[in-house]
Amino acid sequence: MKTAAKSARVKSAIRIRQTFNETFTTHTTEIRITPLVDVGTIDGFLSFWTEGREVRIGPLTPDQAEKLAEDLGYDAVV
Repeated sequence: MKTAAKSARVKSAIRIRQTFNETFTTHTTEIRITPLVDVGTIDGFLSFWTEGREVRIGPLTPDQAEKLAEDLGYDAVV
């Protein structure tokens, strides 16, 4: 049971929800992370790491990924 509880905490560290707004014809991605998650940009993707798991958001242009990381208050990884 300890493994299941640990796995549940890891999964809840990064939550991603995508929605489509029909009025404005836009897609929105909402990302919620805990302080235990490391964030960086690699090859045009915004990457999140927690306890050996990685989630990549993108592809973004390198400038978009770097700007997003800066806006979130994280250092970009080159």
